[in-house]
Amino acid sequence: MTEKNFSRFLKNDWAADALPMRIMLTVIVLGAVLILLSGGVHSLLEKEKVYDARAVISEIEAHAEQMSAKGAGSNVTLDINVPSKTMIVMGSIPGSEEKWPADACNYYLDLNGKRTIGKSSAFYSNSTLDGGFVLYPGPHMLNLKSVRDQNGKIFIALSDKSQS
Repeated sequence: MTEKNFSRFLKNDWAADALPMRIMLTVIVLGAVLILLSGGVHSLLEKEKVYDARAVISEIEAHAEQMSAKGAGSNVTLDINVPSKTMIVMGSIPGSEEKWPADACNYYLDLNGKRTIGKSSAFYSNSTLDGGFVLYPGPHMLNLKSVRDQNGKIFIALSDKSQS
């Protein structure tokens, strides 16, 4: 490299002028990546809560359907944990709680205001046989008892031993 080219190289400050623009572009790109990443993590955590809540419902349903098929007199205790910001209602559907026992075979899952409705072959009730049963977030010792009402229909009466 000649001395003339070398002095021109030292005087060229074009890269220094573009440095703030490069830093700003890098910050914007990193910010966009972080926003996308946080959205993905939030979605993944919500899916995990739905999966956990459906696992709780599945466990209750599996026992309830067998108890219902065997007739009145069965008793099962389950240790379950309902995820945070989740409510499970067995024996009714949203907005139709007064229609019990007509919709006692329904249940719904409420997760952050999003509701998922399901149907079961078992009929659910609270321990006094006058409505559905609500499970709020947290650990529960759930007692399932198959009972026959005055009309001969078999209900799975749910009660929470941990709240007694």
